[in-house]
Amino acid sequence: MAEEHRSRGSSNEVQFFDIAEALRERENMSAAIPGRVDMATSPNCYVAFFQTRPRGGETHVHSHPDSDQILYVLKGECTVEGLSGRYVLDAHQGVLIPGGVNYGFTNTTEEDLMFLSMRTESTGGRRVGYVPNVPSDALITIPEAEISARGIGRHLYVYALDRRTVGVSPLLLEEWNRAAILRMNCDYERRGANVLANLPERMARWYQVDDLTEADYRIVTDPEQTRVRIDLGPIIDRLASRR
Repeated sequence: MAEEHRSRGSSNEVQFFDIAEALRERENMSAAIPGRVDMATSPNCYVAFFQTRPRGGETHVHSHPDSDQILYVLKGECTVEGLSGRYVLDAHQGVLIPGGVNYGFTNTTEEDLMFLSMRTESTGGRRVGYVPNVPSDALITIPEAEISARGIGRHLYVYALDRRTVGVSPLLLEEWNRAAILRMNCDYERRGANVLANLPERMARWYQVDDLTEADYRIVTDPEQTRVRIDLGPIIDRLASRR
């Protein structure tokens, strides 16, 4: 019955769908193709079943301005990331994402993720990214020797690792790609033995910093000398104490 109603796609009658049936069908397929299966639709909403392979998902933070969305995990683990932090959903847990709120999700496990997506519109939603790569006035001074073991190319990469920490490296690092809520290119210039990294405007706004002095952050070096972590705790704590 669920399959019959999905094929009709009628908007003027009750539509039944069977989550357990869809889950069994996907699991019983020997070469199941990950993707989306529409379960029910109307002019004002849709319900779809998704299967996502390991390391897959909507990994770039974005928003859907035209609709709210509910993600409900059926099987596996879903890591949801937004400007307020990172959350891990297990089976039978869900999240409501209001329209216009930035988020992304990733399957960071070695098993397939299966979940329902429900939106308050019928097409799947207009998707808007939010990462304009515009330089800000926030400069970070890094000893060049601490990140140049494999050379430095045209750009540095900056990673928003958590609410207080920025990662900087000339390399695309898989570990940080999986951990970071956001990664962007970063303009820089050499000045003596240092590299001055210009924090992109989008990332500066996320950390709520307009400008930086060397007293505003601490540099945490790495033995491989290909990356550093920038602890923004000093300026974040100082700004918080003024509020």
